[in-house]
Amino acid sequence: MKYTRTFILLGLLLAGCKNYDAKVSQEVVGTWTRGPFSWIETPLFSKTFSPDGSFTTSIGHTNALVIYEGTWLVKDGELVMTTTNAHGTGYHQPGPVGGVDRAKIIHLDDHQFIYEIAGQTNSLTR
Repeated sequence: MKYTRTFILLGLLLAGCKNYDAKVSQEVVGTWTRGPFSWIETPLFSKTFSPDGSFTTSIGHTNALVIYEGTWLVKDGELVMTTTNAHGTGYHQPGPVGGVDRAKIIHLDDHQFIYEIAGQTNSLTR
């Protein structure tokens, strides 16, 4: 009986985390971009999160582009992305695949997605 309250509170806390993860998973789906950096450029960075748990990141421009593909999920309030494929065009060549990136979600709404990854804060819009 002494530990009943502790277990109930712990259960509610864990349920709250799962609800938050599910909510963020729904909100992150779609295409997010950074740029264009001038009026003549197309966006140099886009990230698309699909409802099936896959993602595509495109970096570059029409003549030289790197595309990363992989899987994503939200776990314990973090966006976890695993790169499974990468290819490049022009002089851009992709980095290695198999890496796992964990992003701390700072802000997410219908138009802005701010996250921190490897100590760098990134801001995307849609």
